Amino acid sequence: MIKKIQAALLFPVVPNYWVRFLRHLSMISTIDVTCFHGKSSKGFGVHSAGTSLPVKNIWVKNYFYPMGRHRVFWQSSLMLLFKGNFDVIVCQEVVHNLAIWAIWLLGRLYKKRLILFGYGYRPANLPRPFWIMRNFIRKLLLKNADAVIVYTRQGSDECIRIGMHSKKIFIMNNTLDTEYLMSLQDKIAEEELKEIRDRLKLSSSHTLLYVGRLLPEKRIDILIESFSMLKQSNVDISLLVVGEGTERQRLLQQAKSLENIHFVGPIYDDRKLAKFFTISDLLVIPGRVGLTCVHGFCYGVPIVTTKHGVEQSPEVAYITHKKNGYVVNTLDAKCFTEAILYIINNLNEFNYMQAGARQTAKSLKIEAMVAQFAAAIEYAAQDNTRL
Repeated sequence: MIKKIQAALLFPVVPNYWVRFLRHLSMISTIDVTCFHGKSSKGFGVHSAGTSLPVKNIWVKNYFYPMGRHRVFWQSSLMLLFKGNFDVIVCQEVVHNLAIWAIWLLGRLYKKRLILFGYGYRPANLPRPFWIMRNFIRKLLLKNADAVIVYTRQGSDECIRIGMHSKKIFIMNNTLDTEYLMSLQDKIAEEELKEIRDRLKLSSSHTLLYVGRLLPEKRIDILIESFSMLKQSNVDISLLVVGEGTERQRLLQQAKSLENIHFVGPIYDDRKLAKFFTISDLLVIPGRVGLTCVHGFCYGVPIVTTKHGVEQSPEVAYITHKKNGYVVNTLDAKCFTEAILYIINNLNEFNYMQAGARQTAKSLKIEAMVAQFAAAIEYAAQDNTRL
């Protein structure tokens, strides 16, 4: 019998959308996975899926920077990682978590291989001296890892640029279980959609949707301002805001004089969320889009966002202007208003983008993501990974 590779995954939080990824990863016959994870900082981090995971998991305590909101500076249970029979430890590719530095420094002593998982790059969003220092530290960490898993091609290109060997880099194309999500729509009865429309009194010709955490970097204020402009232009339209976060009260105050805008709170159940995507025409996220764009694509919902004036996530690479969404040139409410009007007034363009969204979802298979993740673990577990 071939001995399985023992892989430990150390993450601050396992979000709900990672549960199906872990289920697929658990089916890889050559790897045995144990996940170490904890809770996010209240109001800032992603919602934890808890301990009912499809892989073995150990609950750890996360310690957060006092002024760093969701940033973890330490995680407990490191000795379990070091003294356990793990061949490989997979950590986030971040420099602020000191636990990762401890794993890097002591990993060789305990004969553990280190894989870093993340963007593979960082935007220049700090004053130049701090940015140079952060990049130097990141480069040191990345080049000393046994393998790196990056979200998209951009991360791979950046890792190669700083001198990493391409054999150590694995592009997973971060995604959701798109096939599963797409299947949910077929199981939703029209009566279920009618119940939501009746409950929220949705009688508008068009419905906009926002899904995600209510945080400053999402720029939901721009969306509400744009929605106000649409209402002033007598457009028959509604807005659904799904999510929770620190910006909620401020956004409620901004929207208090507007009709047909509904803050429905967080929804973590895939089937319930599928209903809201199904009754919506456009997904609008002025700021960081994350995996929500993929979620919308699964239901044929094009996205309106921008790549300018915001610190975008790697998944923005999946958005092609006028194919599966609309990329606004400026982070400005007037520009978003014009984009939304353009789409809803051009039915052929809208239908084309809907079809393009579904096609993109079909191309972003979770099986390919899992295969790359597993390949990185198998590569790092070899004896000849030091390049």
